[in-house]
Amino acid sequence: MSLLSLHAHGQTLPIRLNTHELPPYSFHTNQGQLDGIAIRVTECALKKIKRPYSISFYPWSRAQKMVQLNRADAFFAASVSNERNQYAVFSAIIAPQEWHWYLLKTSKLDPNSAVFKQQATVGSFRGGNMLSWLIQNNYRIQASPATNPQLLNMLQGQRIDAILANKLVMDNLIAEHGAQATIRSVLQQNKPLGVYFSKKFLATQAPNFMTQFNRAITECTKK
Repeated sequence: MSLLSLHAHGQTLPIRLNTHELPPYSFHTNQGQLDGIAIRVTECALKKIKRPYSISFYPWSRAQKMVQLNRADAFFAASVSNERNQYAVFSAIIAPQEWHWYLLKTSKLDPNSAVFKQQATVGSFRGGNMLSWLIQNNYRIQASPATNPQLLNMLQGQRIDAILANKLVMDNLIAEHGAQATIRSVLQQNKPLGVYFSKKFLATQAPNFMTQFNRAITECTKK
């Protein structure tokens, strides 16, 4: 576990939030500090409602499982899914997200075609909502590594035909690898991100906790 940020107000126990390394949403700076689009909004909202908190980084699957097991109170940044809704409550939106298909520019496959779904080998990272969606929709999943860089390497090495990924995350990776000239993308769907709070945690809070937190998010995301 990596406990990166702790702000206390009085004797209230800190809200235990889990996230993972996912630039530009959540990451460590070179100086070891917390940063990212989702980090900044979440911290801003918690400070506005004067709640102490801690943020820990874990592999994404584990970050969510800990909330299921009541070993943490919330995880972010996550998109809505029926599975997550069973044990947690989704907040107001803290960051945008678009799911995009990424393919080599030499590929003639069309992600919007029926042939693509039947024939293309695809992948997405483990623990993500995108991988669950691929499974539910019967795509030919060939890879589910723990990280997006591994996915990009598989695509570049032609081990899979396409990957489904977060546009901001994958575009950053592609730029870092100087691969813009060899990879193209196609929009799949818009899936904005929020914070998922455990239902068990919320049961211990004042009834207006989510209302206050969501109002604070709105204030923190105003242009």
